[in-house]
Amino acid sequence: MAMVGNVLVTDSNGITKTAAIAANGQYTIDVSGMTGPFLLKASGKVGNTTVTYYSAATTADLGGTVNVTPFTDLIVSNIAAQLAVNYFSDPKNMSTLGALITPASLAAAETAMQAKLQPALTAMGLGTSVDLLHQAFAADHSGLDAVLDLVKVSTNTSTNVATLTNALTNVVIGTATLPATQGGMMDQMPIAGTDITPSSGTQAQFNEKLNAFAAMFALGLPSTATLEGSGVFDTSSNFMMSGQTFAQFETELSTNIKAVGMKFNNVQITIDTNCATSCTTGKLTTSLTSNDPNFANYIKLNLIKDATKGWLIQGDGMIADISMSAQAVYDIVTLFAAGNPTGTSTFISNGLWIYIDPFAYNSTHASGKVVSAVVTGPGLVSDGINGGINMVQDAQNTWLDVAAYSSYSSNRIPECGTYMNAPTPLLVNSQCVNVANAVDNSVYTVVLKDVGGNSLNGTGYKLTLSKQPYTWAALSTGNFPTISGITIGGNQITLSSVVAPADIAVSWTMPTGLVPRDLNAWANTSAASYFNVQQHLLSTATQTLVSVGTPTASGTVTNAGIWLEATDIYGRRFATNKSLQTQ
Repeated sequence: MAMVGNVLVTDSNGITKTAAIAANGQYTIDVSGMTGPFLLKASGKVGNTTVTYYSAATTADLGGTVNVTPFTDLIVSNIAAQLAVNYFSDPKNMSTLGALITPASLAAAETAMQAKLQPALTAMGLGTSVDLLHQAFAADHSGLDAVLDLVKVSTNTSTNVATLTNALTNVVIGTATLPATQGGMMDQMPIAGTDITPSSGTQAQFNEKLNAFAAMFALGLPSTATLEGSGVFDTSSNFMMSGQTFAQFETELSTNIKAVGMKFNNVQITIDTNCATSCTTGKLTTSLTSNDPNFANYIKLNLIKDATKGWLIQGDGMIADISMSAQAVYDIVTLFAAGNPTGTSTFISNGLWIYIDPFAYNSTHASGKVVSAVVTGPGLVSDGINGGINMVQDAQNTWLDVAAYSSYSSNRIPECGTYMNAPTPLLVNSQCVNVANAVDNSVYTVVLKDVGGNSLNGTGYKLTLSKQPYTWAALSTGNFPTISGITIGGNQITLSSVVAPADIAVSWTMPTGLVPRDLNAWANTSAASYFNVQQHLLSTATQTLVSVGTPTASGTVTNAGIWLEATDIYGRRFATNKSLQTQ
């Protein structure tokens, strides 16, 4: 499968160039003016996992194909006699690139890696002529890509040992021990190929089911009868999608025009952790897109293997809509007195954004509703009461807020030792996260509870944080979107000009590496919400027009603003919140 990310090329003089990885897994970099040999580093996400892979090339490779995969990462590691991520994280080792990477050293290391993989390559129908470094292949779960699907590579940065596992059975099929000195070769013992065959390509079977799902929405909206009879879903009571039963799910999806043109991309699968040879349940994570940016999402799906129908989608299996990511916010607050601005203050805050919305489930359960949650995991500091981060139902009875900051309607767990943005900044040292410990791919547990404090989801759901948050000290205004203009009804926005109905025009610029995601235009009176309008944004947008209808409350507007949020390739969120408030 293709990585979502970028490839960085460094030459022997330390000059670098970068390029984005296309949806088909390909990249192109013009290395004119650079001097070989070259080190290639691909960084990004596969599914919801952050990965970094290395590869290398010489001047002889100019104009040709150079792969960057887990296998090429081991090839480079073999040459360096140390895992590439360790070796090249030390800047001084870049000076050895010219001597280290040669046509001969690359050929020898590629031969050693191919010899180790040959049983798997042969089992998947590939011969001995495969070139792991240079053979072009499509990210379509066939050929070499099928082998990459099936052979999972994990590394121990302390022992310099790589473990190769069958991704569909979780059976260890071999190890690769790197040489003790540069110029040596990894151990030659080949990995086993006994349980690797083309027929074990469950990844392709999962994708076939996803493609059938998407095909029903290619030109329009299918009926509920079409969805039920498609053979794609488990329509039994076992189906659960973010709190929705299958009946709720199909009713919503069959009437959602935004779903037309849906596609599944960047699919990653896992099978039962205790699975041996007869796997009957699996999980996948995938990016879901459509012709409408409002439908773009990142979802998880559970699948069950039926004896006659094959793999069936069971939803995500969760009784709430749950997700997490790093989030940082840049607040720009202009105060008003007697209708005139009196000053502007700014504030940067950061941490982990935890979204837990049990509304669909609660709407169909008279008792046993989700009213709170406890989140545990790396870096989280409890208040000593619940053993984790306590989250409670917000005032609007939708998502859950962090209990300690519920009066601020915040579902962001702040970085420990920093301040919550409030009328009086609040220093936090509990119900917070030590960012240094919240590393890439950290796993967190979310336990949902009823009013009696009883768990509604057993030992909890597992969430993966794909990328470590920035620390507060590392953030600056340059990390955030710049809102360059806000008008309402054609006039510059002030508290007195915020009167609905009206059209609000917003324009912005984005830092390199960020794409716009969501915009929220809001206003409140002293007692209630005056309006709150949300829009999902195209990734190329630099402006938008928000149409605000009849307000939901009467009275004088006391605060209003624009929340503009963008994301990087890892899903980290960066929001600029530009607001006007009565002093």
